[in-house]
Amino acid sequence: MSSITHVFTSPTPAAYRDWLALLFAIFLGYLIARAVYDVFFHPLANYPGPFVAKISKMPSFYHAVKGDRHIWIWQNHQIYGEKVRISPNTVLFLAPKAHQDVYGSKANVKRAKSYEAWAKNVNESNTALTTDPASHARKRKVLNQAFTEKSVKHAATFMTKHAERWIDLLVADNDVSAEHGWTKTRNMSEWNDWVVFDILGDLCFGRSFETKEPGPNPIREIPRHIIRHVRLFYPILQSPFMEFFVWAKPKGLDYLLDLVTPEEVKNYYKFVDDSVSERIKMEQNSKDTEKSRLDIFHFLCAAKDPVTGERYSEDALRAEAIMLIVAGSDSVSTILAGFWFYISRNESAYTRLTTEIRSTFKSSDEIVSGPKLASCVYLHACIDESLRIAPAGPSEFAREVLPGGTTINGEYFPQGVVVGCSNWAMGRNEQIFGDPNRFRPERYIPSEATGVTVEEVNRIKSYYQPFLIGPTNCVGKNIAMTELALIIARTLFRLDSRASPGEDLGASHPSLGWGRRDENQYQIIDAYITVHDGPMLQFKKRTA
Repeated sequence: MSSITHVFTSPTPAAYRDWLALLFAIFLGYLIARAVYDVFFHPLANYPGPFVAKISKMPSFYHAVKGDRHIWIWQNHQIYGEKVRISPNTVLFLAPKAHQDVYGSKANVKRAKSYEAWAKNVNESNTALTTDPASHARKRKVLNQAFTEKSVKHAATFMTKHAERWIDLLVADNDVSAEHGWTKTRNMSEWNDWVVFDILGDLCFGRSFETKEPGPNPIREIPRHIIRHVRLFYPILQSPFMEFFVWAKPKGLDYLLDLVTPEEVKNYYKFVDDSVSERIKMEQNSKDTEKSRLDIFHFLCAAKDPVTGERYSEDALRAEAIMLIVAGSDSVSTILAGFWFYISRNESAYTRLTTEIRSTFKSSDEIVSGPKLASCVYLHACIDESLRIAPAGPSEFAREVLPGGTTINGEYFPQGVVVGCSNWAMGRNEQIFGDPNRFRPERYIPSEATGVTVEEVNRIKSYYQPFLIGPTNCVGKNIAMTELALIIARTLFRLDSRASPGEDLGASHPSLGWGRRDENQYQIIDAYITVHDGPMLQFKKRTA
């Protein structure tokens, strides 16, 4: 009887301590064994990189929290060379051929698992977040139908309307100071967000958000809420808990995340849902193509799966529209911010650019998408330089090696290894650009006077591909480039601009450390997307 009683007696505190000690010992033993494997036996064991990064993702997580992960990657390339192991299972490259091998059409890779975490819920399956190559290829064939030369041409009409209104607001009479007609200081990150957000709302949802208009507008805060949301997610995806996070999302974590999503972001999603529903009704009621509203959404609605002949469902349209506006607004706004920073601090570049624009066109109305705008060589060189020196998406777009492995820059990598190239680090490769920290658009223009050859231009353009290449390249590249050219050309045709005296928001500083000391460099925060603030500019109506 005593023995039976003993069996059912509750464990003593000492027994609990013994169990906890055993569990701790097992966990510690696993960590040590894992570290030994990662350092000595992992397929990436011989690749250079910080020691702690070889056994843990904590350094990557730490710098993602700080927002300087792109700087950290660049620093590691400076120390270790053109290939760097930045986490136990991730290696990044700088070599010219590596970018082709990682992202090109023949690359035996897929988007990394972390992409799955960005979806709002398990049912949101847009093209940009699809990791399976076959599924992505099918979706991309449908999406491509909405981004043809015809759709870009029609999109430009929406861009010019918003650009002209934005320019009017930049120099509104009640906001002009007495000092030689210059306006009050403008934070160009905010102003860029407003015009780009309105353009994409008009293109993707059939209605402008009107964020650039004066007066209170709760939608104006949406880009900031989205940024805060992304900055929360990004470190998680660079942490040791990423795979658990992805696994848990469809198993209840999505529900919990929805509970803590800011009300403003929920209101944005509702606004999107309502806008998509209304736009679908508008499209369905417009039987006459000539009377249709020829925005991007029109072409999305008309797109068909080439195999099944099916059109996008309403849920699929909603998912694609959300993806397009988030990705499109970040990329264009970032490049514009970098452009305004550098052009306002480079008098010779500013003079050459304004001279080209103002001599090519006789009026702002002439500045439309077409051969004349394409002939502005220096304008497009300035855009290319801005894409390089202030990239949207500064760190790597991670790819996971598929079964059968792949060869990158002459070296074999087995299934499961994660690879990539960092835009920030590649754009600052001294072996390719020589003076990578200098804003010098002339590097893209062949000229006997500067010594730049056609071969040199082709070399740097083939090396640096900010919109990526291959099957996962940016579907909206042509629209983004058109939007950038139209906004910049129309603004500088109508207005003079200058850096606000005494203002240095967005500039580097010696106190910021290695990679951020140069006061003539525009600094950004890496949150997968690019977070930025400034520069501070003033404008005035052109008088000559």
